[in-house]
Amino acid sequence: MNAWTIGRRLAGILIGGVATGLLFLIMVQGSFHKGITDFDFAHVLGTAVQGSAAEKRGGEALAVIGDSAGPTALYATLIASIVLLAFHSLVIVPLVRLHWAIQGVVLGVVAFLAIGFIFVPYADSRLDTPIGAWGAEGGAMTPVVLGLSALGACLLGARCYDLAASASWWEPREIVVDATLEQLGIEATSLELPEEGTEQGTMRPWG
Repeated sequence: MNAWTIGRRLAGILIGGVATGLLFLIMVQGSFHKGITDFDFAHVLGTAVQGSAAEKRGGEALAVIGDSAGPTALYATLIASIVLLAFHSLVIVPLVRLHWAIQGVVLGVVAFLAIGFIFVPYADSRLDTPIGAWGAEGGAMTPVVLGLSALGACLLGARCYDLAASASWWEPREIVVDATLEQLGIEATSLELPEEGTEQGTMRPWG
């Protein structure tokens, strides 16, 4: 494995990890603010990491207003997502030699299991109030929200990794205008001005 291949995979891990973490937070926090679930993932994670959550005037972190746990949850989720994509690169991709979407589904299952068997016990050990299996104390829809969020985010992450790790994605591509117009069903016409001559650069006489 050469340095170029390693660099592409590292780029895929970083790009895919950031994309996965952001989409996951957007989905779970969006579900919380829409009232689909009462489980405030960002607040729980941020509070568990920093030990407490203090009110903060001003500022907003992924729709967590006035909550100092919000930024902590963002950073923790991004770090965890990058680690998850590293696992994807080192384990899932070599073992699951199928389409990137299938790899993304497998990654989503791994993420969902990690939430249940790593995040939940960690949060329960740091908080006074148990959050239940996959946050079930926050409502019956919480495990569903977490599962669908993990799946959607991991599909995006797997796609980002697949693109970034591919050598062809980094190669410059020449756009052939005539061929592109032909594919769109548009007839390519000359862009010469009326006073211009042929492609040899001659000028048409006036009159």
